[in-house]
Amino acid sequence: MDEKLNGMTSGEMILAAIFSLSQKIMMLYSKAVLRETGLNWQDWRILRAVVSMQSCRAQDICEESGIKKSHVSNGLARLEEYGHISRVTNEGDKRSRIVVSTQQGQNLVARAEPKLQEFETQLTNQPDVGDPDALLTSLRSYKDELGRLLEDDAPARTSQK
Repeated sequence: MDEKLNGMTSGEMILAAIFSLSQKIMMLYSKAVLRETGLNWQDWRILRAVVSMQSCRAQDICEESGIKKSHVSNGLARLEEYGHISRVTNEGDKRSRIVVSTQQGQNLVARAEPKLQEFETQLTNQPDVGDPDALLTSLRSYKDELGRLLEDDAPARTSQK
C-alpha cells in the first residue's frame, strides 16, 4: 500500500505532478507555436496535416491529427481566411470539399516546423526513470524548470506590447 504524505499517496502525488507538468508543457508549446506561426496549436496541427497530405478531406485531417471534426472545420475556416489553405469542390463527391495548402501555408510550415521540432526535442529529452521515487523527483524538478521558463517568458511578452 502507498505511504501517505501530506494526505496524498505517492501514486496520487505522481498523478498530480504529471497533470501539473502536462498543463505547463502545453502552455509552453502553445506559446512557442503562437510565437513561431501566429496560429493556435490546433490550427498549427491542422495546417501541418494539410501540408503533409497535400490534398485531403476534413475527415482525413481529423484522422491524421486526432482533432474533433468541429474543431477541424473551424480551424480550416480560419486557415483559409489567413490564406494558408484553400478548399475546392470534390469532383468525386459534390457534398465534400478537398483541402489543399497554399504556397503561403507551405512556407509557414517549412519555416516554423524545424524550430518547433527543436523545442519538442528539448521538452522530451528527459532521462528515463523507472523508480517511482526517482520519477516523482524528476517530475518535480522538471515542473520547477518549466515554471522558471514560464516566468522568464513573462517579461519578454510584456516588453513586446
